[in-house]
Amino acid sequence: MSTQTHGAAYTFGDSALAARRLELLSQAFAGSSREFLRRSVTGRSGLAVDLGCGPGHSTLFLAESIDCDRVVGLDNSEHFISLAEQRATEKITFCRHDFTSIPFPTGPCDLLYARFELSHVREPQALVSGWATQLRPGGRLLMEETEWIRTSNPAFITYLRIVESMLEHQGARLYVGADLDRIADSDRLERRDSDLVHPAVSDQAAANLFFLNIQSWKHQPFIRENYSPATIRHLESDLEALTHESPHESGITWGLRQLAFERV
Repeated sequence: MSTQTHGAAYTFGDSALAARRLELLSQAFAGSSREFLRRSVTGRSGLAVDLGCGPGHSTLFLAESIDCDRVVGLDNSEHFISLAEQRATEKITFCRHDFTSIPFPTGPCDLLYARFELSHVREPQALVSGWATQLRPGGRLLMEETEWIRTSNPAFITYLRIVESMLEHQGARLYVGADLDRIADSDRLERRDSDLVHPAVSDQAAANLFFLNIQSWKHQPFIRENYSPATIRHLESDLEALTHESPHESGITWGLRQLAFERV
């Protein structure tokens, strides 16, 4: 995931903890993402680009899930790219580049893939329009973004409210999936698929992700100005306790919007 999006820093940073968090994220959503990719990409692609590749987990996942000649991961973090390059192969390469900056250094692409990126962008619809210019005719843009998260767990509720407020302060939206679903066909892009899926994410997996996320943003000025240190400490403690719960329990549900567009 990119660390620079339309003038706002990526909320979860690019530290070693953030890299570990992206590894857990890739594992938690692997099943639903793999099904989406295989459903949306039925033929062979030439060049596929992973937008906001982080340390490369999603890029390897993309390469394994579709039939393509070459995959390039783009990310604006020097640290993440250095980690990702350890996973490079003849087929898979990485490049430091802000995915909000057009054109891409890859040249025209057959496939663009973005997962959990647009919730950190101030004008996601405008960015999607820009991404479309980087596709060859017939190329596909595939996106996965959160539309809602439902839970009755007090720790999860508190965490999600804080993150939603923090993103709103940055001009972005946590639940951007519904906004993307309202993107109309244009002279560049036509919708090919839109589904709302419900990935199975256990309390334990969600708590691990959320606990690591807090380490990335708890010292930000917005947090210090709006939430007491005691509130954050208690939230960390509650989430850490949930990381030891049964991995089969599911007290949290994602509504994940999966969208496929084709370049006209």
